[in-house]
Amino acid sequence: MNIYEKLNEIINELGIVEKNLNVSTGKGGSYKAVSEKDVLDAIKPIEYKYKIYSYPLNREVIADEQLEKISTYNGKETKTISQFMRIKTTYRFINIEKPEEYIDIVSYGDGIDTGDKAPGKAMTYSDKYALMKCYKVSTGDDPDKDASDSYNMSNKNQIVNKTANAETKKLITDNIINLFNKWVETNNIDKSIIDTILNKYGYKSINEEIA
Repeated sequence: MNIYEKLNEIINELGIVEKNLNVSTGKGGSYKAVSEKDVLDAIKPIEYKYKIYSYPLNREVIADEQLEKISTYNGKETKTISQFMRIKTTYRFINIEKPEEYIDIVSYGDGIDTGDKAPGKAMTYSDKYALMKCYKVSTGDDPDKDASDSYNMSNKNQIVNKTANAETKKLITDNIINLFNKWVETNNIDKSIIDTILNKYGYKSINEEIA
């Protein structure tokens, strides 16, 4: 079988991976999650059966910040500093019988810890979800249904804004800005509105960016 046939067989054979991990949220709260062990225990035997080898081909740190969390209890305010890390992982799946056949899955993982475990948590998360997404593993739940805790950045920018800025700046080139400027003038659009939008993503006015 080629790699696509093998992956299809694995997808059809794998069932639901149950959420057997209890994660504490503090103050008596907790939620259920899928552990890395449960995912690996389900996938390793079937990868061995169909001769697929998978591993993290590349990792890229795309965010590494200190987060400040402020909590209030009985009128007393407490600040906790945590390390936040976001890692982009390219996970490769190789057909052992035909090593020239492989596919790459890109996955992201976030890790937050008050000690030194943020990198490990981020890697574990990204690896786990690369495997789950490649093999379409169901946990019977949606990880996006619950909101995460709120954090304040120790610097001026929020991580989400910094990431959005970086991606936006990659897309906006000098040529695009020039074309956009001509479109604004041709359609008689108020430039102050456009400047407000650019300011949101860390740019100056259109004319200053072109200059």
